This record gives sequence, structure tokens and C-alpha cells, in this order.
Amino acid sequence: MTSGLAQSAECTATVSGTIVGSGHHEPLTGATVYVRELATGTVADSSGSFRIEHLCPGTYTLVYQFVGYKTKELAVRVGADSSTAAASVQLIPDSQTLQEVVVTEHRSEAQQLLQTQVSLSGAALDQTRGQSLGESLKSLAGLYSIQTGPSISKPVIHGLYSNRIIILNNGIRQEDQQWGTEHAPQVDQFLASRLTVIKGAASIRYGSDAIGGVILVEPKPMPTQPGMGGELNIVGGTNGGLGVASGMLEGAFDKKLAGLSWRLQGTLKRSGYVRTPNYYLENTSYHENNVSGDVHYDHRNWGAEVFYSQFDTKVGLFTGAQVGSLADLYAAISNPQPLVQPNFSYALGRPYQDVQHDLLKARAYVHGPKGGTLTATFARQQNTRREYDYVSFSGALNPELYLKLVTHTTDLVWEHAPIKTKSAGQWSGSVGFNGITQGNVRQYLFLIPNFRNYGAGLFAIERYAVGPWTVEAGLRYDYRWLRAYFLDDATKQTYHETHNWQNANGSLGVAYQLRPALTLTANLSTAWRAPNVADLYSNGLHQSAVAYERGNPNLKPEQAYNGNLVLAYAGKRLSGEIGVYNNLINNYIYLKPDSVPIIRQRGAFPSYTYTQLQATFRGIDATLTYKLTDQLTLATKNSLLYAYNQTDHGYLVFIPPNRSDNSLRYDWSKVEKLSNLYISVTGLYVARQNRAPAVTSRQENGQIIFTGDFAAPPPAYFLLGAELGFMAQVGRHPMSVSISGTNLANVAYRDYLNRFRYFADEPGRTIMLKVKLPFSVGKRS
Repeated sequence: MTSGLAQSAECTATVSGTIVGSGHHEPLTGATVYVRELATGTVADSSGSFRIEHLCPGTYTLVYQFVGYKTKELAVRVGADSSTAAASVQLIPDSQTLQEVVVTEHRSEAQQLLQTQVSLSGAALDQTRGQSLGESLKSLAGLYSIQTGPSISKPVIHGLYSNRIIILNNGIRQEDQQWGTEHAPQVDQFLASRLTVIKGAASIRYGSDAIGGVILVEPKPMPTQPGMGGELNIVGGTNGGLGVASGMLEGAFDKKLAGLSWRLQGTLKRSGYVRTPNYYLENTSYHENNVSGDVHYDHRNWGAEVFYSQFDTKVGLFTGAQVGSLADLYAAISNPQPLVQPNFSYALGRPYQDVQHDLLKARAYVHGPKGGTLTATFARQQNTRREYDYVSFSGALNPELYLKLVTHTTDLVWEHAPIKTKSAGQWSGSVGFNGITQGNVRQYLFLIPNFRNYGAGLFAIERYAVGPWTVEAGLRYDYRWLRAYFLDDATKQTYHETHNWQNANGSLGVAYQLRPALTLTANLSTAWRAPNVADLYSNGLHQSAVAYERGNPNLKPEQAYNGNLVLAYAGKRLSGEIGVYNNLINNYIYLKPDSVPIIRQRGAFPSYTYTQLQATFRGIDATLTYKLTDQLTLATKNSLLYAYNQTDHGYLVFIPPNRSDNSLRYDWSKVEKLSNLYISVTGLYVARQNRAPAVTSRQENGQIIFTGDFAAPPPAYFLLGAELGFMAQVGRHPMSVSISGTNLANVAYRDYLNRFRYFADEPGRTIMLKVKLPFSVGKRS
């Protein structure tokens, strides 16, 4: 493809086709098609169909990939103003790629930074269905979760979480009071066909706060073939009597309504008291009701989308963490088991969280005459959070904490057309604007004040690829404004405190293909985060965390300097990657445990205060897969993390311990009436967190004074798991089934990242059944 032809002709050509598996020719939903020359691609819909539009004339290399199948490459010749059908592409099963983690070299969303990425998609994502977002991502190297009991889980990337990670839910920056460690993301995992994690500072494209990384929850493309179809997911679990049902229905029109498509989706989830190996955890029931709808219209050179979703959840909080006095608190921490051990129940009473998150998104795009694309996106989110204490202090029907956060975001992005150079290189890039405005309203007991928040950012990213080299650089400028409102108790007059911050950051990434199967990638980037209202002005009992939290109005913005180096290899039998990273954060905002618990009318509680220091987070992520035979595969994922408080020359609390996750998997080449039959055995080892502040206590005037933490880190533990899965034809459609077991040895253990580890063990043995059945009505060819 010559540069002269690419620049003189309009890019109006289209390549389309279907991707199926060999044998039963089942459609491979979620398979990816990657255009190597353009560093872009798409994902196959529920019928296995794909469509790549707005191509310039020339010859392209299409790379077809799907978890559990061999990668296939085909050359396609595209002429001017033409539509090229790639017909039906068959992929052959390959046990080498049947692993939980797919390391993606290409970009799942245009113009991401050249950084380490891992993804869950296809069968690997299906194995996590029914779990929360945080629990789903724990299987990836470098990913962890911080928990509050068995029902609340937040993603952790390289030791960082909450406001240092940006979650993009269907392209929208999720804003749901994420500052709370016990505020789980309100994201329906069944909406996603791919979960992509960018590990490391990624503020340039996605905005300030992405000091730790970005999580992209990406739905599959809308259907393009006329007809109607969908899928049904059923999940059942023995522990807690878990039951989940999620359904999706979608369709596309033809003739006069060609280009118009739609999708409806809903999820119901119920769970009762979770059981540890020795007792039930009282009031750990969980309810979830979600619904969403999406309408797309795609024309030749423009398109538009309207999307709406509502996430509604009610989460019971373990009553064993609710204490009434200092003596009760010390007794609860020192006792090996909770004092109250009920029988199983689905009952859900105080204390609990009741959270509803509504998202409305409108997006439009237009392709320029020379191949560039301008995309405008507007979204409104409303997050309503109610937290009910163990005992009501504000009226029997009222919550103790009520927060309503309304967020408006605007994004305007221009991606210019690829530009070929005489040296056979290619330029690609984008410029854009991000804007955000927020308003928070509170009622009842005070934890954080009402506030208004405004932000704006400008960015530019450019990438140049030539031969084995790819270089990418980006620049960004951000401005943030925050005003918090208070009530003077003496005068009953309102007053406010106002802050504004601004910052500029940059990034530089380089990738070099040492050999066809060996790639080295390096990245240096900076990022920043302005203090949020909780960091500055918290002052009250946080019901869900069962803790008293104090802010610090003198906090300064965090500034991060991040570097990572990744070596990736993809051989015939051996594949994997090893990455090292170092993240230096100046003015790191830290919720530090106080020495003395605080006593309020409600009882005695652990107390925490926001402080600031200089911290480093460095570590190694290593993922290796070795194919012992054509059917037997050994995989290992290892995460080593070292965090240090350079200001006080000590350690930090709630830093993930070292971890090693190993599995052995056997795949049958062919079984009558079944396909993709496999069985796997896993062993997870989590070390004791020895790099934590020393925990000491002493008596002073009849009161126990703690230092470091309220309890020492728990011992190391090892968990055994197993899984059996297969696909079977149900009519014209493949039904996938898996049965998995976790903590099969029913080990009693406590996890250092669980806020309730002071009071109770983790869940015991759990057996889960997952069934996924796609279906179609009418034409979907």
C-alpha cells in the first residue's frame, strides 16, 4: 500500500465476514480481528460476524484471534469504493492458548498508551461470570482486590486502588463515590465482552487520577446482520446459595432501517449468608438488579448511539464487625471466631448498603473526507448511596449516611487518519478534550460535605511505527476546581472552602520486536491526582467500613513518576511475559490507622486519619505458559510487590502480599458430542505480608494504645481449586458449561486485604456452575 494512493483516495472500503470454530462451525463470539498495518481492529458479535469500515485501498494483513484457538493470518486486497467479503474464517482449537489470561498486543480502544495490558475475553471471561469486577480481575498478574467482608470487592493494580484507578464503563469514566475502600464499583460484568487492564500511570488519554492504571469494561460491538439474537447466562454457587441470571437480547434491521441496531440486557443476583469452614457470617446476604439498553445508528460516514444502564444493589454487612465498646472491640479482634454464629439465611437487615447507579450516554461520530474521525460523547451519572447502621440513630426508616453524586462528563476526540512515510513508516494519533462537573448532596450524619467539582483536560498522543520499532509520546494539561460547603454550628450560616489545582504530564513509550516471537516494551510516564473531598474533609463514622475517618484540609496533589519494562515471548510451546515496574508518588495520600480507637454514642471504632508522605511501589509481574504435550498445559502467574514509606522509613498498611497462582490443564482433542472439553487444577499461594508496620499495644490509663495497625497480618495460605468445562450443541447454537471449585480443601484463613479480617475468616469451599447459551431468531448470517 503506497503512501500516494492512501492519501489521494477516499477511505470508504469495508471488509466483513464471520469467524467460526472448526468442526461444528459454531460462531466464535468475542473473537478479535486485528488489522496489523493500521494497529486497529474489531470484535465479532454473537453470530461471529465482524465488519471493519473506512479502509483505504491497499493490501492488509488480518489477524484472527480467539481464546483457545490458534491465531490465523490472512492477506486481504481492498480496492477503492468497494466492499470485500472475507467469507467464513475457521479457527482451529489450540490448548496452548486456553489460559485464563490473554496478553493483548493490539489496542482494544483506539489510541491507548503504549503500556502493559492484559485482557479477559471469550472463554476466559466466561469463567469469571457471576463474580464482581474486583474478583474477576484477581486472576491477572499484578491485579488484586481490597475487600470489606465477602460481598464488597474493589480492584487493586500494583498496590493502588480507589481514586488512583479509572474505570471506563462502556467508554464512560465511572464516578460512584469510589474514594471509599468499601465502595465496590457499580458495574455489571455481564455487559462486557472484554475486560482490559492498563497497568501503570495512564493519565494522558484518560485523565487525571489514573496513577495506578485504567480498567476498560468494553461491550461487544452492536450487531450488524439483520435479525434478532442474544444469550442467556445462569450461575449457581453452593456457598451463600448464590443464584445469578443474566439475559441479553439484540437485533439489527435491514432495508430502510439498515444501520439501526439495538440491545437490551438485565441481571438478577441473590446470595445469602456466606459460610467460612467453621461458621456462617451473619447478614452477608447480597441483592443485585441491573438493566441496560443500547441503540446504535451507523451510516456511511457518521453514526450515533444512546445507552442507558441502572445498577441497583443491596449489600448486607457482617454484624460481627459491629461492636459497642472498647472491650467488645478488643474481644472481637482477639477471639478466633465471632461470638454469634447463626444458621444459613437469605435475610438482609441492618447494617447494609443500598446503592443505585444510573448512567445515560450519548455518542456521535463523523468520518472526515481524508479518513480522520471526530467523536463526541456526553454522559450523565447519578449515584445514590444509603448506608444503614446496625442500630438506627436517625429514625427507623432513615439511613445514617445518604450521599447523592451527580456527574456530567464530556469528551471530544479527533483521531487523524494514518499517514504513511517514504521510509515505510506510519504516523497515527489523536487530540482531545475531557470535561467533568460534579455535585454532591448529603443528609443525616456527617461524613463528607456537600461539594461542587469541575475539571477540564487537553491531550495529544502521537505514535510512529517503522519496521520493528514503535514509538509513542503524549502530553496532557489538567485543571481541577473544588468547593466544599459547611454549616457553622454556632451561627447556622453556611460557608465554603475552595481549592483549585492545575498540572501538566507526559509519557514516552517504545516497543521493539527483537524477534518475531520476542518483544521488548518500555514506558516512562507521569500522572497526578488532586485531593478529593473525602481526603480533605472526612470527619465522621463510616458505617460500611465500621471506622471513624478524619480528613486533612492541608493535603497537596499527588504526583507520580512511573516506569515499566516488559519482555514478552510467544513461542510454539512456551509463551508469557515478565515485567518490572517502579512507581514513585510524591505527596501520597494515606489513610493511616490511629493509635487509639474512637468512642462515640454508637460504640468504639478503629480510627483512621488521612496523611501525606512519599511512597514507592515497585515489583515484578511474571506470567508463563508451557505446553508439556499437545493436550497438557502448565501455567504460572506471579506477582511480587514492594511498597515503602520513604518519609518515615517504614511500611504501609493494606499493601498486597506476594502471590503465586499455578495451574495444570488438560484439553481433550475430540469427544463425541462435546467440544472444548477441559479439566484444570489450580493452586494459589499467598504469602504473609511481612512488609507491614509492626503492630504493638500497651496499657495507658486503663486504655489500650495500638501502633501500626489493630492486628498483625494473618499467616500465609494455600488454596486448591479445580474446573471442568465443555461446549455442547443445543440446536444450532453452542452451549458452554463449566463447573468450578475454590478452596476445595476448606482451609480456614484470613486475607490481609480484607477490612473485616480483624473479626472473621474468609469463605470456605465453594462449588459453582456456569451455563451460557446463545440463541438467534431470523436472519443472522
